[in-house]
Formats: sequence, structure tokens, C-alpha cells
Amino acid sequence: MADRANNIFELREVSYCYPNDEWALKNINISITRGAKVALLGENGAGKSTLMLLLNGILKPTNGSIQFENELICHRRKALRKLHQKVGFLFPNSDDQLIAPTVYEEISFGLMNLYKDENLTRKKTEEIISHFDLKQIQHKSPHQLSSGQKKMVCLAAILAMEPEVIICDEPASHLDYKSEQLLFVHLDRLNKMGKTIIISTHNIDQAYEWTDETILLHQSQLKAHGKTTEVLSNSKLLKEVNIPSPTIISLLNELNIDIPTNNPPKTKKDLAQLIYLNR
Repeated sequence: MADRANNIFELREVSYCYPNDEWALKNINISITRGAKVALLGENGAGKSTLMLLLNGILKPTNGSIQFENELICHRRKALRKLHQKVGFLFPNSDDQLIAPTVYEEISFGLMNLYKDENLTRKKTEEIISHFDLKQIQHKSPHQLSSGQKKMVCLAAILAMEPEVIICDEPASHLDYKSEQLLFVHLDRLNKMGKTIIISTHNIDQAYEWTDETILLHQSQLKAHGKTTEVLSNSKLLKEVNIPSPTIISLLNELNIDIPTNNPPKTKKDLAQLIYLNR
């Protein structure tokens, strides 16, 4: 995280104050690694949503600076349009994001603003619809769909713009288990293509098993930032910020098994192997 050439975002002394004089973030200094899967954790009101809106340029810092791909984020209309193409934002409630009368138009909307060539727009829209298996519902109203289908349409519309970063605020909200698993299959595939994925979540087990880095906020301030296994295996730190330990770490503590500092278990399979070795 110290290698500037490998950082996609750099925040320096970033603070944000809402119009009611409430400070949502105070003096945040972080660098986010390009191509990483990043968890943004903290209690309600810690500043997670504000931070994500700052990264997407929807909000402007009260103090400090944010760089994206080594360039200062500019809040002029043309610059923001370019930023929003590169930094996609998946809202927790899909109904807040859906604006078009049909699924097809929802996915093609951003492309029509990006490309003047109608044939190219049509081709890219059809490719995305096929890739996300949305052909059967492409002419339906998005608001008639299930929560899982709505989330997929929103993600497909974001991906049509070919962003470098996908920010997901509570991506699993309103989803059943099957839809949640499908969403993370897509996010995993995008990450393997080199995309940076940032998720805000209250699911500590999901954050521990799925992400590479964790940003931990507490009372509007940065409490920790580092490798997920290091941050989320620190039970004392998590207790201070009222966040439970991941189940894997809790089980190891209950069994009085030392957590390997160089290679802590991330999955249930890793946990089973470690328990077997410590019989």
C-alpha cells in the first residue's frame, strides 16, 4: 500500500462536514491498491457511505485532497462525467439507481451518452445483456423485477461503462442467498480482470474471507488500514470499535489455537486444516 505507482486512490487529510456542521470524516489518510478487493467496515455512522461518495466524486471533501490514478479529482462537470465512467457505484437499494423504463434502456443509457455511434451502443448493450443472462427480461420494467434481478441490472449497467473501480455500498442488501452468491461470482470475475472492488458491509465473515484489504472506520476517523487477515484477526482492535471477530478467528480463540501471523486461515477449509494440525 506504500507503492504510489500501484495505488488507484490516494487520500490525504480528507475531512467532510455536512451542512448541519456534523463531521462525517476527519483527517483520513489512505492509499487503495489497484486491483484489490477492499472491505470498508465500521458501525453505522462511522463514515463509510460518505467515504464511498467522496471516492466517486458525488461529494467534495471539505478539507484535504483525493487523487484517482495520480490525478487530483476535479469537481467540474466534464471531469466528473469522466470519473463516473471509471468509478462505478452500486447503491444498496437498486430502486434508487434504476431510472429507465426497460432493462435494455437502463443498460444502454450510459452508453448512449458515451458513444455517438448507435451501432456500437447497440452492440455493447447486447453483449452486456448476454453476459449477465438478462435477455429474457430485457424488455421488462426494472421495477417489476426481483431484488436479485434489479441488482444484476444495476451491475450490468455499471459494467457497460467499463469502469476501473466498482464501489458497492452493502452489495448483499435485499438479496437472498442464491442472488448474493451470484453477485459475488460476478464481482470475483471482474476483480480477476483487474478491476478494483470496494465493498461496504456489516458481514464480517464475508469481508474476512473475500477481501484483500480492510479499511476500518470508527467515529468518523480511520482506525486501521491493512491486509484483511491482519486487521480482522486483531480481536482487541475489533472490540474497541464494537465489531465482532470473524467466525474463523473466534473459533481459533475458543480452541486456544495460535493464529499463524504469516498465513492465517481465510476459509473454512483453511480452518479445518489448521485444527487438524493442532489435534
